[in-house]
Amino acid sequence: MANVLDDGQFVERLTSSQARLRVYAVSLVRDPHDADDLLQNACLTLWEKRQQYDSDREFFPWACGIVLIEILRHRRKKATDKLLFDEALITTLAADYVAKSTEYESRYECLHKCIAKLSDHDRRLLEEHYRKGTKPKKISQQRGLPVTTVYSRLTRIRELLHACIEAGLVQQSHP
Repeated sequence: MANVLDDGQFVERLTSSQARLRVYAVSLVRDPHDADDLLQNACLTLWEKRQQYDSDREFFPWACGIVLIEILRHRRKKATDKLLFDEALITTLAADYVAKSTEYESRYECLHKCIAKLSDHDRRLLEEHYRKGTKPKKISQQRGLPVTTVYSRLTRIRELLHACIEAGLVQQSHP
């Protein structure tokens, strides 16, 4: 018999997995707005099926299965769109993502720690370019810098983050 969580415990697991589930959905659906809609539908389905969840199993892979079903349903509805991935490819990508989710989570944690180590100036530049989507040319105009300087700084920051993340992963695997 499955070990069933009470509603509060289920909500806690669902909300703590929400960001990872969104990344998973966006990785399988090109449009982030579609991914958000599909995730919302999947969350409703997860809630409806909460009594079927066995708490002895990991929550994230189970939830990913529900999200994948929503994505495949959506795909079938939009079958006229020629740019959709083949269903077998989506299933393969989904399985790969779930299998590597622990690695992705470790990388994500390291990324946040590494971003926190950056100078305020570099963090603001990252925020401006990656979160707000501001193009380097516009950033250069706003800051009165040559556009090549902005590109160089972004490249340097990416290299620093890459090295920091790799070092953090090595440290996690060899405490």
